[in-house]
Amino acid sequence: MSRTLELFKEICAIPHGSYNVDAISDYLVDFAKKNNLIYRQDEEKNVIIRKKAYPGYENLPGVIIQGHMDMVAVKTEECTLDLEKDGLIVKEEDGYLFAEGTSLGGDDGIAVAYALAILEDENIKHPELECIFTVNEEVGLLGAQVIDLSDIKGKYLINIDSEEEGVITTSCAGGVVLSSLLRLDRDLDMYGTLYSVNMKGFKGGHSGTAIHEGRANASHVMGRFLKEIEKKGKINILDLQSGEKDNAIPNFAKAIFATDLDEESFKKTVLDFDSLINEEYKGRDNEIEIVVTPLDYSNEDKKLIGDKSLVIIDILNSVPDGVVSMCDGIDMVKTSLNLGITKIDQDGLKLEFCLRSSSKEEKEALKEKLGTILIKKGCELALSGDYPGWDYNSDSMLQKITVESYKELYKEEPLVTGVHAGLECGILLDKKSDLDCISIGPNILNIHTTDEKLDLASTERTWNLIVKILENIK
Repeated sequence: MSRTLELFKEICAIPHGSYNVDAISDYLVDFAKKNNLIYRQDEEKNVIIRKKAYPGYENLPGVIIQGHMDMVAVKTEECTLDLEKDGLIVKEEDGYLFAEGTSLGGDDGIAVAYALAILEDENIKHPELECIFTVNEEVGLLGAQVIDLSDIKGKYLINIDSEEEGVITTSCAGGVVLSSLLRLDRDLDMYGTLYSVNMKGFKGGHSGTAIHEGRANASHVMGRFLKEIEKKGKINILDLQSGEKDNAIPNFAKAIFATDLDEESFKKTVLDFDSLINEEYKGRDNEIEIVVTPLDYSNEDKKLIGDKSLVIIDILNSVPDGVVSMCDGIDMVKTSLNLGITKIDQDGLKLEFCLRSSSKEEKEALKEKLGTILIKKGCELALSGDYPGWDYNSDSMLQKITVESYKELYKEEPLVTGVHAGLECGILLDKKSDLDCISIGPNILNIHTTDEKLDLASTERTWNLIVKILENIK
């Protein structure tokens, strides 16, 4: 187990945010060469590493261990690291690993570390192994969509991309990213008072695994705040920024705008909204902090966005957010929507939404509904990263082996369930329909955020479970 953590820390030292995967991919190739293992690296930087079966296990069905090598690389406002170039600063405290000022990347660096530790260990009993490491999972499962599985022989696929110990995931939602652009002109001279508003302190989190908790979406909260200003006076926007990833609930929002509200009315509006929003999300989110600063015109651009400022505010207050529907008979989200990125740049207002559903029909209906709203507001649309869901297989032998292995180790039943998040199993099953899949993982708290923590005791227990599953394959 200690070797797994050593390997995980090596991975953390290599920048490996989505779209920045060359170095981590080459690290895996070097690992394969060093250990005299057969490997394949494709043009997209996906890597497959193979290992022969342990003596006596040659005639058993092969096992695929699978995870993705990219992470959601986010940092606090105070963090000075360049996550395109710098490794993480990993710390250990109270039984957890975390990264100072950044996300940790336990999702899915721990899967990579587990697989490498197994490939390296000659004492673990296992059938023939094929370890598949994909790229850019966090931005639409892109590596899985293009990887060639024509030479893959394994029957059982263990995906290690879940974040709750004792849970065996056997199905997942499909998803798609919808991007929109509202073209803007800066056609209005400065007037009134120019303010910056910085909203922070939100929990944020994964837009699949945390969406049901009703956490505040900072972009929508900013939209509501701007609407309150609009109700009381004139408002025109200079800048707007919120969120970093389409699949992460935004944990900050910033805006710069001009208003003709007098100072006293403006201050009262801010205080009233602060009280309202914190009361509304009390118990579901952290305390939300709203910092307002008057700005000097001379330090800013001279032109504001004119009438389309109201369109921007209208869009933020019109699009759906959060849970759209629940599954029948079980307490699991069926369909959801997350506005992950809001930003104004030289092209205009750009929005990125992550749509998820375990129902193909509901996913298409939500895509149509959201698209219609945005088109009516004058937006241009684009779709990317569309991926299928993964249906439950009641005849899964791997599920039975995993349940038996868990009970053998821990003398209790694990939870067998699905997840409202994208896993690569659905895409890989599309490519190789005879795969028998499960997804497991150790406890990882607050993934995709700067509060991410990896539970060390859980990491060890999950290692023991993986080893036991391999030993029990039949």
